[in-house]
Amino acid sequence: MPEAPDLVLRDVSVLDCTGREPSGRHDVVVRHGAIAAIERSGSRPHGRMRSVDGTGCTLMPGLTDAHVHFALIGPHGDHGEDSYIHHVLTVATFIERALEEGFTTVRDAGGLEPAWAKAVQAGLIRGPRILPSGSYLSQTGGHGDHRLAHQAVHANGPSIPGLVARAEVVDGADAVRKAAREQLRRGATQIKIFASGGVISPTDPFDSVQFSREEIEAAVEVARGWHTYVLAHCHTSPAIDVAVEAGVRSIEHGSLLEPETAARMAEHGVFMVPTLQTVVMIRDDPDRFGLTPEKAAAIRTVADRCFESIRVADAAGVAIGSGSDVVGPWQGRRGEEIVLKAPILGAHRAIMSATRTNAELFNLADRIGTVEVGKDADLILVRGEPLDDVKLFADPDNVRLVLQRGALVKDPDGRVGSAA
Repeated sequence: MPEAPDLVLRDVSVLDCTGREPSGRHDVVVRHGAIAAIERSGSRPHGRMRSVDGTGCTLMPGLTDAHVHFALIGPHGDHGEDSYIHHVLTVATFIERALEEGFTTVRDAGGLEPAWAKAVQAGLIRGPRILPSGSYLSQTGGHGDHRLAHQAVHANGPSIPGLVARAEVVDGADAVRKAAREQLRRGATQIKIFASGGVISPTDPFDSVQFSREEIEAAVEVARGWHTYVLAHCHTSPAIDVAVEAGVRSIEHGSLLEPETAARMAEHGVFMVPTLQTVVMIRDDPDRFGLTPEKAAAIRTVADRCFESIRVADAAGVAIGSGSDVVGPWQGRRGEEIVLKAPILGAHRAIMSATRTNAELFNLADRIGTVEVGKDADLILVRGEPLDDVKLFADPDNVRLVLQRGALVKDPDGRVGSAA
């Protein structure tokens, strides 16, 4: 990562994502990679600090995404069938692209070997802070079991530690426990399980309930022992009910959510991470993902319900995060997830779902997610006023500057000047 100079972002409208409305123009001072001061614009001189011209832009926290799959580069949501060198170069491109689009922290929801997060941290490649889940855990015949019905052997072989994190197909609490421990050993920061069926998996019914409560509790026990948590792929309320009772912290998708289940989630402090962007992509172009006509019809039904499920969760008081879940060679434009949620939550809360709420979910609220003194200077300048036009996030070109812990990683306009 490049060296982080002290600088002042001058005359910016600040959308701090604490819930407060922007008020006037400000100067934001960054020192040693953290936010040092937020002051009325022009209220005092700042000596020889480097200056950032904020004209025409809104300053806000770096965006976050709670459900990415950087390593699932194949057109069917797999690791692809090309050479490993092709795989590595493609994954690196997707990681760098996310940072360019203004995403300074992401949670990889399975498939990315944790060594990638370490490579970013070491500065070997440019990218957001990555919270890797490693290999996701699936039961036999579950959403992560990619064998066709007539196949006995997994075609692509096992995971390759340090390179590729393929699904771990496990059955029984002891097997789940061991697999979860293995992910943490390899560097996962949380554990991902598949607790319901899926649309694009080959054999499991969409509405199936996967893993028993005892199996999920085994993963939760291991995660809590490492001071972390479990996130669970769940589309339907019966699967969500089992996961919540077993202690899961984060429900992914929540596509067919019933009010009683939403109330239970709120009672247990469970987050929901809807993933509208990928649902809309699959609905609008099922052939791209190789769906049968039956599965294409199913996804159309699910897509209609996904939006209503967010309303149900919100009415119950569930904390709603933000995740795009885009897979395959089309990864990018992750800000569209914010735009899709805005008609339901409103622009401000949709933006906060991808900043403050995700930071709380990640257990990083003391460092990221809001523009406040003492937080990491993970900051972006967005052209215009996002609260007035949330569709700005659909085009990553509207992100005109990116700071990562104070280091400049994107500045196409040359807004960062030299020291006075």
